[in-house]
Amino acid sequence: MLKILKRQEESITGLIVCEETGNASSLPLVLHFLSAASTSNQKVTIVTSKLTETNYKLICSKAGVRWNPSQISFIEILQPFGSFDVTAKEIMDNLYQKISETTPSVLLFDDVSLFERFGATGVEVAVFVHTLYSHLKSLSKESVILFAPFSVASSATNILRSRCRVFAQTTPVGHGFGKDASSKVVLTIKSPSAPTTKKGILLSGERTINGTWVSVE
Repeated sequence: MLKILKRQEESITGLIVCEETGNASSLPLVLHFLSAASTSNQKVTIVTSKLTETNYKLICSKAGVRWNPSQISFIEILQPFGSFDVTAKEIMDNLYQKISETTPSVLLFDDVSLFERFGATGVEVAVFVHTLYSHLKSLSKESVILFAPFSVASSATNILRSRCRVFAQTTPVGHGFGKDASSKVVLTIKSPSAPTTKKGILLSGERTINGTWVSVE
């Protein structure tokens, strides 16, 4: 778990959208949510197009994140469909059904922008993500997390930015923050009782997993 986000679990929940820029990865946030879910014994579903389940197990092992097979469901987006003419709608409909069957409290994508490469529009992707989040909320009595990172610039990011609870942006950094740091994450958290304010400062100088630093706005 990222120490700088400790004791902020109640505010960093709901629909979380992440915009990756350059070669900065959102993987540290995925590992953070996995670790937090493991601690609180929540059901997790990982939806991936980049890494295999074995890859995730190895990464978790190195990062000190406990991997509990009975707690974690793993769904690969690009399953064999029997045709090269598969559409984004078919992929999203298939995913919706599989995710609904796992009924997770924490749903972690590793790249939502993949759908647009199969022909979906930014609006269709935004509707899919928001509909899926609303559906999971209706199935759960506890708080729900849906983490949706975009590795490619998308109009869906702008649409969801005004509708999500937390907006994260990962950016590459030089070595000024520390020789092991390769990127920075800035979180903009909306408060239901007060307008969002931006401080724009790095709150911690500690190194986090995967060489990423975290700043909270």
